[in-house]
Amino acid sequence: MKNLVSIKLDLKNSVVPVLWLCLLATAVESAEPLSTNSQVGTQEASPGTPAINWDAYPESTALPELLKLKNGTTVKTPEDWMKRRRPELQELIQREMFGYLPAAQPFTATVTKMVPDAQAGKATLKEISLKFTQLPPEAPEIRLALWIPNRHPAGKIPVFLTLNYCGNANVTTDPHTTIHTDRYCSKKEWIGQRGAQADFWCVEQVIDRGYAFATYHESDTKADKNEWTDGLFPYLKSDQVPAGSQPATIALWAWGLLRCVDQLAQEPQLDPRRICLLGHSRRGKTVLFAAAMDERIALVVPHQSGTGGMALSRENNQETVERINRVFPHWFCGEFKKFGGNEPRIPFDQHAVASLVAPRLLLDTEGDQDAWANFPRSLETLKAIDPVWKLLGKTGLVGSGLITSVAEIQPGKVGELLQLRLPEKHTLTSEFWTGILNYADLMLPKSTTP
Repeated sequence: MKNLVSIKLDLKNSVVPVLWLCLLATAVESAEPLSTNSQVGTQEASPGTPAINWDAYPESTALPELLKLKNGTTVKTPEDWMKRRRPELQELIQREMFGYLPAAQPFTATVTKMVPDAQAGKATLKEISLKFTQLPPEAPEIRLALWIPNRHPAGKIPVFLTLNYCGNANVTTDPHTTIHTDRYCSKKEWIGQRGAQADFWCVEQVIDRGYAFATYHESDTKADKNEWTDGLFPYLKSDQVPAGSQPATIALWAWGLLRCVDQLAQEPQLDPRRICLLGHSRRGKTVLFAAAMDERIALVVPHQSGTGGMALSRENNQETVERINRVFPHWFCGEFKKFGGNEPRIPFDQHAVASLVAPRLLLDTEGDQDAWANFPRSLETLKAIDPVWKLLGKTGLVGSGLITSVAEIQPGKVGELLQLRLPEKHTLTSEFWTGILNYADLMLPKSTTP
């Protein structure tokens, strides 16, 4: 059953470290005085911290313009966007909201288990340990679970990558998945419980549709709590990054997803041009940020991501920036705290984050009974970013950009931007998955040859 294989990841040609260094250089040069103390999750300024220079954050109830450079020049060409405006926005959202995404780390990938007849014979299960070779030996590894369909259309296989709440065994009832109980989980009743969220992740349904399914437990990188001694944060924080812009929890989760992408892109059966990210709620915020920072993501599905995700912060009549930072102070970096109650002073809005996915696929899935996620303001985000897709030669929105049934996902009726809103609460269901998979079938590029 066990087949131990080690693979070293070569990052010398990766764009991620180069991008991070470029963004860091810009941030160090232009960062505002810190408004928080040195702990990422804290809200109050420490003694001696300079007061916020509000002159640098002028108030505006209107959404900041996407197609205008920082110097006021209008973005007129795809090259203007990709080479000039996109890097500006990436630097801004990291400095002021998420914290700086750490540089990629080389790792050794060890296949710790391979089961050719998992999921009742429908899939091959590979459990892969990603051990970061340039971090201290005690640094946690990422434990990636990957199910590859045994029957699928000819060619390389697309894959959905997700971030799970309480361990890889939670996502499926399949008895072969290893149960880990050594990481933090907020729902203690789920610890060690196989298949606790099987009806949520619908792994077998994904496999049946010819897609691979991959996942890792978020606590491998950072536990979902306001503590900073666990996970990979102690090893990835940098003395060269301002204290208020250190990577917060969502950034660390996204970093872990992108390291999984590094591995999935090397899997010989998988199609590196068809890697899809899906996350729910706070993990929806995570996958949106990850896709904004990495062009390898072909499709991102920020499911019911709400404030800090797809929903605009300005005029948000549901969860405010003040509340999300107070209740979940560890999700976003220290600099973002100053915008609680000062949303009109945010020098961007969530349309800036979402725009960075252009020209790729962005499917916003929502439940019409999930008012807290503020699906109307998420739809406004899609409308605000549509001009970017059109500038890049894509369709973007078709009509209003809103559909309310899976049956509406048809050629010519949907574009690269879409909100699928179903009669559901704050959850992920088989019907949502049907819509997501139908959209992926329609919109992803065709398979490459093996």
